[in-house]
Amino acid sequence: MNEIRYPAEWENQAATWLALPVNEQNWAPRREQIDAFYSKLIETISRFQPVKILDNLQIPHDDIWIRDYGPFFVKCNGKLNAVSYEFNAWGEKFPPWDLDNTVPKKIAEFMDIPLKEEPWILEGGAMEFNGDGLCLTTAPCLFGKNRNPIEQKNKLLKDMQNSLGIKSLKILPRGLDGDHTDGHIDNLARFVAKNHVVMAAGFEQEKEEIEAWLSEHYENAKVDILPLPPHTPASYANFIFTNGGLLIPIYNCKSDFLALEYFKNVFSNREIIGIDCTTPIEEGGSLHCLSKQEPL
Repeated sequence: MNEIRYPAEWENQAATWLALPVNEQNWAPRREQIDAFYSKLIETISRFQPVKILDNLQIPHDDIWIRDYGPFFVKCNGKLNAVSYEFNAWGEKFPPWDLDNTVPKKIAEFMDIPLKEEPWILEGGAMEFNGDGLCLTTAPCLFGKNRNPIEQKNKLLKDMQNSLGIKSLKILPRGLDGDHTDGHIDNLARFVAKNHVVMAAGFEQEKEEIEAWLSEHYENAKVDILPLPPHTPASYANFIFTNGGLLIPIYNCKSDFLALEYFKNVFSNREIIGIDCTTPIEEGGSLHCLSKQEPL
């Protein structure tokens, strides 16, 4: 029997995957700013670990949001595998997406690892894992128009659990307002340890639900709250791990300091680096949305 596990993002990584901003419709008006952003991002991540860029590997894509269309990297009996779900640009909102949808297969071929292909619509930013079988998501990203029919809920959830090694799935009712992904979890709530979640302010009901759920599995379960920046749908939850580091999106506002201090306290053994994300957030995403970790 195959044992599937989705490693936590704070575990050792082999590389960070990125896709360059080639979509001229989105990025031409801010070409200088987005190129400068990517130069700094690549330089920063490279201090900690390798960076793999789709464009350098001649893997075509439609836009930068590799978190959502890239493969889910899992461990199957301890060996790296890839899982792909269908990508349709968040419910067919932003065509084209045909090139993005071919990326998981091309990455698996490049890495020479097995690929399991699932027929459901599901984005990487919609799923948050703790490395111990627990997963957070939001209902609007799973079901609805141009996503997956609610009538097939049980089948979808069973396939998700089997392919991604999910032992307990918590589905929250909503995500951030103004998030055109329909409310990805990676803008709302993230694990910072297997029993510890940080989430955006203004979601008291969801906080209580997560606390109760975590308490079913762990002692000393904890949920912390961070303020939201005044740039919808900006969020400090869109951070990324590197080996020995933590990159935090900042937005040139007063709450940046609070976010950086929070993460310094939680991760005293990591280098905490703020990355100005005011340019990519103009297209609706930030550090986690535009990257994908490859486990070691």
